[in-house]
Amino acid sequence: MPKIEPATRKISVNPMLKKVREYLAFKKKIDDMSSQQKAIRDDLMEIVQEHGVEDDKGHIWLPLPEEVEGVTQLQAQRKVSSKLDMDAAVAILATKGLADRCIKTLPTVDEDEVMACLYDGLLTEGDVDKMFPKTVTYAFYTKK
Repeated sequence: MPKIEPATRKISVNPMLKKVREYLAFKKKIDDMSSQQKAIRDDLMEIVQEHGVEDDKGHIWLPLPEEVEGVTQLQAQRKVSSKLDMDAAVAILATKGLADRCIKTLPTVDEDEVMACLYDGLLTEGDVDKMFPKTVTYAFYTKK
């Protein structure tokens, strides 16, 4: 584990520790509540799907016996998505003679070959740095 040098800025320890304690307490509460909410949502979804009524769009609605904080119905909302099955598309298009028309070949940089060119002296480190710009971000973690 790397040695961590103390910050050059003076930080008043007590207020900082108070903030850390508050942060960790809220994080634990939020995590606990989120998992409880998900379990309840899953139970309610099952009830709606079992006892609700499907509308013309495929959504399933379940009216509540009484209003709860302004809510009168629950809904299992139908969402449909489609994703290209590349293998099926290529096979169908090839069978119908449409591959040349419908399949595009896009240029791709072979990163291994770029590094080989750098090693062989055909590219400079500056060239490679421009091709692979670096960005720095930080994530906040606590460590035990």
